[in-house]
Amino acid sequence: MNLNEFAAQYYGAYGDMVHKPVPLDAKETALVLIDVQDCLTKDYYEEAWPKFGFDPEMLKPILEELDSYISGTLENIGKILTKCREKGIRPIHIKIEAYLPDAADTGRLHACAGMKYPPGMREGNFLPVAQPLDDEIILKKTCSGIHVGTPIDRILRNLGVKNVLVVGFYTDQCVSSSVRDLADLGYATEIIDDAIGALSKERHEYALQGIRKIYAASENTEALLNRLDNML
Repeated sequence: MNLNEFAAQYYGAYGDMVHKPVPLDAKETALVLIDVQDCLTKDYYEEAWPKFGFDPEMLKPILEELDSYISGTLENIGKILTKCREKGIRPIHIKIEAYLPDAADTGRLHACAGMKYPPGMREGNFLPVAQPLDDEIILKKTCSGIHVGTPIDRILRNLGVKNVLVVGFYTDQCVSSSVRDLADLGYATEIIDDAIGALSKERHEYALQGIRKIYAASENTEALLNRLDNML
């Protein structure tokens, strides 16, 4: 056995002991949806990436692959959101969007990446599969982590939430930052492996290694839906 193999076994055993799927109690559980918005779409990248010097023709097969991958993740997010609403688990929708018309309040990291989204800009629109209802909470941020960027910790505590289900984008960026903070702040946290995604499957899998069953429990969409169906 080498060190890599030992680390895999160690974290696997630790995760199985410590991180069980979170309890599904409607009063104490929330579904947090991170950045399920228009800046994930094929149309957005068709416009954005050539500005960084990428050849539009070269991008076509890449965009098709990305669209197929993201579409599957979005489908799972939609199923989970629908079932959580049915069972009374409160959704909290979070998106990247500035407060000022010129987006001058955008955090340095996002500003450097060109992610300055003033109110009303297309990139800040929620995708149809995760469109909030009128009585659901919407929070805005201009950075990666939901705790640095929003008052979600105070909101969750005021609601009596102890357990958090996490879906959304990107696994290696906003999701990872948020999950680590949720765990450190004392929430029982769970990621739904196939309802979060990154820019590529490889980046998604690498990011999962750093958070799955270390900072959060995990299961797939099918397993979660089965547990939701069996809620009392």
